This record gives sequence, C-alpha cells and structure tokens, in this order.
Amino acid sequence: MNILWIKDNNIGHEKQVKVLLDELSKIKKLNIDERTVKGFVPFFRYVDDIKEHHYDLIIGAGHKTYSFLINIKKNQKSHTKNIAILAPSFRKNKFDIICAPLHDKNKLKSCKNLILFEGSLSKVSLSEPEQNMVVIAIGGKNNHYKFNENNIISQINYFISLHPNKDIYIFNSRRTPTTMNKMVKNLAIENKAITFCDFQDTKHSFEINLHKASSKLITRDSVNMIYESLSCKGSTYLIDMESRKNDNKVVQIVENLISNKKIGYIEQRNIVDGISKMKLNKQNIYNEPYAEVEKVSYELIKLL
Repeated sequence: MNILWIKDNNIGHEKQVKVLLDELSKIKKLNIDERTVKGFVPFFRYVDDIKEHHYDLIIGAGHKTYSFLINIKKNQKSHTKNIAILAPSFRKNKFDIICAPLHDKNKLKSCKNLILFEGSLSKVSLSEPEQNMVVIAIGGKNNHYKFNENNIISQINYFISLHPNKDIYIFNSRRTPTTMNKMVKNLAIENKAITFCDFQDTKHSFEINLHKASSKLITRDSVNMIYESLSCKGSTYLIDMESRKNDNKVVQIVENLISNKKIGYIEQRNIVDGISKMKLNKQNIYNEPYAEVEKVSYELIKLL
C-alpha cells in the first residue's frame, strides 16, 4: 500500500500519525512517502514533488495539512482515500475517513466514516517497568492551566522525596519556560540521582524512558504526554495545577480521568498562608494500559 504522509512539523501531531502507521504496518506492507508543509502564510504554503496517480492513502494531522489532503487527492487514482487525523475545522465532507478524539465528537456529527478515540494516539507498551526508574514530564505555558513555576517545582521536589534511591529523569518540552528549565537544572546539580533531559538533546528518548519508568509525574497541560504515559505500564500521576476555565476541553478530560481513577494526582491544600500540605492520590491498580491506536488501526482496516 502506497501512502503519502503530509507533515506539519508539529511533534504532537506527527507522533500520532507515526504510531498509527506503525500499527497499520503490522497488518499491511506500507510504502510511505513523507512531505512537509513549507511556507508560513496560508496562501503560499506548499509541499514538494507529489507523484500523480501513485498513492492509495493520503494522511495527515493538523490544520496546515488538511487542504493538501483534499487537493492532492484530485490527481490520484480513483480509489485513493484521504484520512484526516484529529478534527478538521473545514470541508469535513471532503475527507474519506476522519480519526478524531472523543472530545471533538460534537464538531463532527454529520461526518461519515468517523473513527473516535480517547485522548490521543500513543504507542502501546506492555513491558514491565524498571522499579528504580522515575520519569517527570514538564509542559509549559498553555491555555488550559496556570503554569505556576514555583508551585510546580515544589510538587516535583515532593514527588522525588517519595522515591529515594531511584533514578529520576526530568524531561522538558518546547513550551517549558527558560526560568523553569533553570530551576530543573539546579535540581539536577544538587541531586546526582536526577538527570535533566532537554527536548533538543536526542541522547535521552522520552518514549523509551517513559515505557521503562515505574512511576511518572506529568503536568496537566499536555493531553499527548498524559495518554503516552497511560498507554504503558507503571503508575501515572498529575501535578496539581489551577485551571483557567472549568469548561475547557482539556480540563474536562483530566477531571474525567481523575474521577474514574484512571490516573493518580498530587493534591495540594493550603494549611495557612504560604504553607501547603501535599498528598499523593493513586490510580486504580487494576487499570490496563490504553490501546487506542490499536482500536483505531482495527477500525481503519475494516473501512479500507
């Protein structure tokens, strides 16, 4: 099967397409061409060197890719299908298949061949974690939660104190503020058990370390990181963060995971001004790792 993957240089989007293609490749032989959207102004965006009448599937995630999925299909074979990952905001009826998260279901009521999944698409791992390994993942400034750096670093210190004599790997992201990075680097200097893993440094793989860790602590602002952690074994906990709006989609996803004990979390309560008490609330120990990408792959094969 010949596939054209249109990419938008967004790591979160591209990860989800990659894990889906990896899952499909377990069932079908795939020949994948990749093209990245270039240019900054919408009317001047382009991709290089498209082969006409060559592809069976055209796939992509993110708003920059969707118009290309529609337009490129016009010059392909009659049976060529275009697949939008996540929820397109325009011309939804021009896609043969849409694979979108459940929280965007209301936007896609009129769509045919809709495959829904919870959260995000992540690689599944059933490997047993290493008991001496802990991973902490930090997002950054966002529209969902207030990113209180001092509060977050206090909770990280608390979490580390609960895991003495363990190897701690702290990962940042593109959105992590410079001041937050500096705080974490100082932690690593003070505590030799801590390794700071900058997202630009390929020496440490977030995915590999996440799958190995027996305990993981994650800021609430990234749905992708949360579901990556929930798609492998080990305990996952969320850092306590103040939401900007209670009706925000991401906030509702997080609250739903917490209320159903799908995920653990740090609970922070103020005793008096300036002094807070922290408590670690655990997830249900009988939870199985999420396998949303396997479900989507299965449904996609049926439709194809």
